[in-house]
Amino acid sequence: MKNILTALSVIGLGVGLLLDTATAETVYVIDVLRLSLRSAPGGGYEAVAVVKSGQILEVVQTNEQWSQVRMPDGREGWVLSRYLTPKKTGALKLEILQKQHTALKEEAAARQIENAALKKENQIFRAELEQTAKRIEDVGRSYENLKKEAAGYLKLKENSKNTAAKLSKQQSKITALEKELSELDTQQMIWWFLAGAGVLLLGFIAGFSVKRQRRRLLM
Repeated sequence: MKNILTALSVIGLGVGLLLDTATAETVYVIDVLRLSLRSAPGGGYEAVAVVKSGQILEVVQTNEQWSQVRMPDGREGWVLSRYLTPKKTGALKLEILQKQHTALKEEAAARQIENAALKKENQIFRAELEQTAKRIEDVGRSYENLKKEAAGYLKLKENSKNTAAKLSKQQSKITALEKELSELDTQQMIWWFLAGAGVLLLGFIAGFSVKRQRRRLLM
């Protein structure tokens, strides 16, 4: 029996907590310096905690002047309802704005660092671009010089080709003249040989005639 009553009590407490959670309302402490959280609805009861302006509280229940509230750490107490508001207070808004301002300052500082890095990178890119433009100009100048040298080389090659053709033609003429001269020398040698042979033959004939006449005279 005792176990059943304990279980029912636990169930009832759980249901009560669920109902409190389902009907809970979030409120804020209005713009006052400090507010005592009391153990019961009345100024004469013990203060269990102190809340300040902008403190977020959860309403558990209310009566005519007092509200039972729950703090974020789970502690509960009673405060005068006129010091609570469902809207965010000026102090809380200021705190939020200060946090946003701090975040914006941090973001601005990060952006400044990023901007400085981008400027430095931009300077490096600009220097590289100038060097690239200078290299392109140098390459263009070298290309023009190569074109001029190539034109001169082609002209020299054409002249060399023409000279080689003339030389080949002259060599052909020289070869023909040498052949003709060689043929003339051969013919001249043949004529000299024939002439010498004729002289020898005439000498032989003349000698033979003289000998024959001498024999006749001796007879």
